Amino acid sequence: MPVNASAYQDYMYGLVQTVLHDIGPRESCSDDERRLGLHLAQQWRSFGLDVHLEPFLCNPKAFLGFIPLAALLYLVATISYWVYPFLCFLLAAGAFAMTWFELLRYREFVDPFFPQARGENVVGVLRPAVDVKRRVIVSAHQDSAYEFNLWYFLKTAAVPIMVIGFAASLVPMFGGLLKSLTGATTQSHAFNVVGFIAIGLYPIVGLNFFFHTYSVVPGAMDDLAGISVITGVAKALSEARRDGQALLQNTEVVVLAVSSEEAGLRGAKRYAEAHAAEMRALPTCVLNVDGVYDERHLTIVYRELFTSVRHDPRLVQLAKDCATQRGRVYKEHMIPIGATDATAFAQVGVPTVTLLCQDTTRLVPNYHTRLDTIENVRPESLSVMLQLVLDMIEQIDGEQ
Repeated sequence: MPVNASAYQDYMYGLVQTVLHDIGPRESCSDDERRLGLHLAQQWRSFGLDVHLEPFLCNPKAFLGFIPLAALLYLVATISYWVYPFLCFLLAAGAFAMTWFELLRYREFVDPFFPQARGENVVGVLRPAVDVKRRVIVSAHQDSAYEFNLWYFLKTAAVPIMVIGFAASLVPMFGGLLKSLTGATTQSHAFNVVGFIAIGLYPIVGLNFFFHTYSVVPGAMDDLAGISVITGVAKALSEARRDGQALLQNTEVVVLAVSSEEAGLRGAKRYAEAHAAEMRALPTCVLNVDGVYDERHLTIVYRELFTSVRHDPRLVQLAKDCATQRGRVYKEHMIPIGATDATAFAQVGVPTVTLLCQDTTRLVPNYHTRLDTIENVRPESLSVMLQLVLDMIEQIDGEQ
């Protein structure tokens, strides 16, 4: 593909600067997120794309809002353990179920108990020169995260604390169940030990009352940089077409700016559910771009642990081949914590891969914190990611 991604580096970096200056942080389903969506729609239309907005409803505060509630249930369960062990079991089981389904499996488990709000996915379509035989969706998310206090103050040490804090409910849950079934009293030494362990774990669990704030971080690398890359894809392909270069022969390219990723992938879920049939009817794949700030950490994600999603081996290999052909050093990695929008598409049977320029071996200081600013985004990371995506699209379009 005769497109030099470096030629669009200043444009993409400038887009990040402009949005951060004119719009700022973008809470899921907020007016600021919609302002970004309208800005993107205007840009993409100027490139000649067919653009439309797809509104949807979700409960954006549920995904993290249950965490203090789960911590409260743990506290009450631990107190109940000594007097009403079966109630302890029920409360602890409720805390564990919320954590398992809502946070770890990205299910909308407690969402109906939280306020409803409207998000908007922005969709731009660039059609090929000849017949459409396949479709490539290039996605990134518009919103930025609430600041995670534990991550900001504790950094990588927050990981084991999180694991212990979220798993701790298993202690009163099984302890309360066994104690109620056996009819054990306070004279039972073994069951008393379980109770004291639950009490001892509470200071760690209690930190979850302060796990996150409702202050929204700038979101430069997560994922405004990704938004700039997919906009770079739209600009590069449309300008090549304008200049008479038929870069796309049989591949329809869809640039997709999704809402509410930080609220549990809600925008991607709504889009995947609404378009599942058409994505299956025409061979479709998804190249998801997230966490772009340092090209020295070019990462190809093959699996997402929380959601049990394995990305398409063919797309993973294609990304590796394209990176290698450009002489890029890359990492093939699993995401151990959290999930990306690609999960929503993989779960409806669409081949996916997630592409990052982010160090995933640790909690980097600018991930979900106030430090996610443009100063921590290397301009070269944008052009490296853009080149990788364009090269992959070219290879996919050349398939028979």
